[in-house]
Amino acid sequence: MAAPATETEAKDWGNSLSAHHQADPSRHGEEISAGSERPRRIVAIVNPATRRNAHRIIENLRQEAPTGVELDIRLTPAARSATNLTREVLPGTDMVVAIGGDGTVGEVVTALRGTGVPLGIVPAGSTNIVARDLGIPRAPAAAIAVLFGAHRRIPLDVGLCGEHAFLHMAGAGLDSRLFGAANPALKRRIGWLAYLPPGGRELLRPPARFEVSTDDEVHEVTSPLVLVANGGSIITPRLTLYPGFRKDDGYLDVLIFTASNPIRVVRTFGRLATRHLDRSPFVLHRRARRVTLSADPPLPVQLDGDVVTRTPSSFTLDPTALVVIVPPHEVA
Repeated sequence: MAAPATETEAKDWGNSLSAHHQADPSRHGEEISAGSERPRRIVAIVNPATRRNAHRIIENLRQEAPTGVELDIRLTPAARSATNLTREVLPGTDMVVAIGGDGTVGEVVTALRGTGVPLGIVPAGSTNIVARDLGIPRAPAAAIAVLFGAHRRIPLDVGLCGEHAFLHMAGAGLDSRLFGAANPALKRRIGWLAYLPPGGRELLRPPARFEVSTDDEVHEVTSPLVLVANGGSIITPRLTLYPGFRKDDGYLDVLIFTASNPIRVVRTFGRLATRHLDRSPFVLHRRARRVTLSADPPLPVQLDGDVVTRTPSSFTLDPTALVVIVPPHEVA
């Protein structure tokens, strides 16, 4: 059992870490060896309704925590409660670990951005695209080993929609409707495959009329889908959405799909499957620091797979506002 540090020691260590990361962010991050000084207090924010066995993950975390570390386990008691829970436990905390899916990670990041306190991720949801895109192991035990062994701490941009943070992607249209329609129990059982039945139904819906503002441009289009991306892949890191997208370049990437009927929509997504979406005549790409979406009819808006609001919505970027713990090797 890990022995707790004093509150004063934990605060001093955390303040030093925060100042270091705010003063010296780098693209490749800071290398941390397995023998380096470890955090004194770690708080784990756990979604108990996660797809994986939350109890088993907690026990593994307790077993692997080094001697001298105070481990504080907090279960989220209700939907969208991880943000407030994280804010409550931040004082004196040296690392926050999000245990759950992409939605749980986003809720934790909403509270954590700008603090300099590192985020660890143990992926346990249905898709886990944020963790997978960062090269974090899919197996919880392996992800926990990264937290306490050799790793890098890298700075990432944080996307914002109102007060809600996202690390990977926001969208309105086809994706947000299918995310909202997917069966939660089925998601826990079969993962991302649960999105296929509602996806087939949503393909048949007529596109909406969008007004998309990107910095100094305004686009009025009929579109089945508009994406505001901070990351560059979907479902799996091997399925690159569009060339050149990065989580640390200071920009949001906007994709406006203009296919106007189901056949063209299928053809466009066929280009995505072959990594040639940039060659499609039905996709507009823009880069911006601020994006505003309105739609007729109004549409749900998803952030990293969770529907959290509706159009009209505005999106901004908080550059290098988060420190994330990732494996020591570069992500291919």
